[in-house]
Amino acid sequence: MKQIISLFLCLLSFISFAQDDVKPKLTVEQYIEKYSALAVEEMYRSHIPASITLAQGILESGNGNSRLATQANNHFGIKCKNTWTGQTLFEDDDAPQECFRKYDAAIDSYRDHSDFLMNGKRYAFLFDLDSKDYKAWAFGLKKAGYATNPQYPELIISFIEKHNLHKYDEVKISEEEQTEKAEAKAEIVKTYGKEIIINGVPAITAKANESYAQIALNYDIKVYNIYKFNDLQKDDECKTGDTIYLKHKKNKAEIETYAFAKGDNIHSISQRFGIKIEKILSRNNLVLNQQPAVGQLIYLNSNRPQAIIIADNTVQKDSVEIIKTEITPNVIKIDTIVLNETVYEDPKKNMETMYPINENTLSYFDTLEEKKSELSFFHTVQAGETLYGIAKKYNVKVDALQFLNAMKNNKIEIGQKLIVNPNLPSADTKEPQPVPGFHIVRHGETLFAISKMYNISVSDLKAINTIENNDIKIDQRLIIVPVKNSIIAENKPQIDTNDPYYYQVEKGETLFAISRKFNVSVTILKQLNNGNLNQIKVGEKIRIR
Repeated sequence: MKQIISLFLCLLSFISFAQDDVKPKLTVEQYIEKYSALAVEEMYRSHIPASITLAQGILESGNGNSRLATQANNHFGIKCKNTWTGQTLFEDDDAPQECFRKYDAAIDSYRDHSDFLMNGKRYAFLFDLDSKDYKAWAFGLKKAGYATNPQYPELIISFIEKHNLHKYDEVKISEEEQTEKAEAKAEIVKTYGKEIIINGVPAITAKANESYAQIALNYDIKVYNIYKFNDLQKDDECKTGDTIYLKHKKNKAEIETYAFAKGDNIHSISQRFGIKIEKILSRNNLVLNQQPAVGQLIYLNSNRPQAIIIADNTVQKDSVEIIKTEITPNVIKIDTIVLNETVYEDPKKNMETMYPINENTLSYFDTLEEKKSELSFFHTVQAGETLYGIAKKYNVKVDALQFLNAMKNNKIEIGQKLIVNPNLPSADTKEPQPVPGFHIVRHGETLFAISKMYNISVSDLKAINTIENNDIKIDQRLIIVPVKNSIIAENKPQIDTNDPYYYQVEKGETLFAISRKFNVSVTILKQLNNGNLNQIKVGEKIRIR
């Protein structure tokens, strides 16, 4: 023990310069191994392809080595905005010292990223795409405004395919995990309260900060159907207290007529009485968005006998035709696309016909990457260029270019497109060097989890910090010295690898995520805990080994 204390004192003088919570840099492979389970977890919760989430996480956080990722667990550059009430971290970005969200754990960042997409009305129709169709998702994200770089879809697709990330879209979960997720979804559905029946049609009341995509996912129906059942247009926004029908409204109402009142519109009447809007319009000779005068009778079940008086003769937004011309050798292809507010069953058509983002759109569209056009880009190799020269030009290292483009050597060809990412100046493909420092224990962490984080053994961690048992406390400062080949191996206590270890559940975690984190099946976790894991709670300690 004296030898250990002596070693500790020597190391302490060497690491006194280190900042709190310093961690070794992650390699790409380590990032994928560490966070792919979270991407899969979110795919089953949100329907977003795991390959898309994982590629974005790697590119936007520089393999998890960016300051935002290491100090704020923020892997997707999500800014505070006016809705954020949690912890923050300030970082230079589009403007000096912008406010970014700080999370307790990486899983919170992954969930917030998924929630951001689920809450954005411009992203709604993406959730009707196949969760294995990463190409459609990449193009849809660009169309919806996730990034301004015109090459963004090609960059994401190229990255996914070069690194075989789409294999995570194929990951299957067990029947028990499916049951667990179904039960979790059932709990969410309960929060809407009992379904209401209007005109014989089931409906719910929208909660605060809800979106049509979230409702569709919670009730296992298409986003398109939510729009269709409720006679919505692309630009419509879900508001607290709105009535949301879960099946088609009826052709007739339970009353014959209704006197148009101040504050009414044809859509609100349709929703109030559970009758299709097209029937109201046709029976009263109206065009969508026309406003009848206050007091005018609206006929719900039969044709109006006389013309209706219009107060404000507004009409819906005109469709806009754009012509795309594609020229290839000996072929000229001209395609006309109509931009409009119509909702189509085909999600790709919905994205294709969506109005582009403009200043008015951005006033309410809380976009994540509205200015980050330099997230990553292509460089086309010119005559005489070398990989070293290209790396120097963009202030990145050769290994970063090799990783991004799945290159095994330095050979490049004229005309070749290389992915360049300023957020990833070095892929750090070599074994990460030990970085002395401290780790501040967070809520729910265990010695086992911390040892895995720094790639050192529990016995080394305990010996360096003179810990006799497995108990640690929140805010406790641990000395972290990743030592290759264990320089204190002779003195470290021998710990039986069969000793039980317990993990404290963190906010937002599910049994499936914990099983992936520790590479233990859900079935084994339940067996270790006597089958008492049907529902887990934040702060609960569960045995993982």
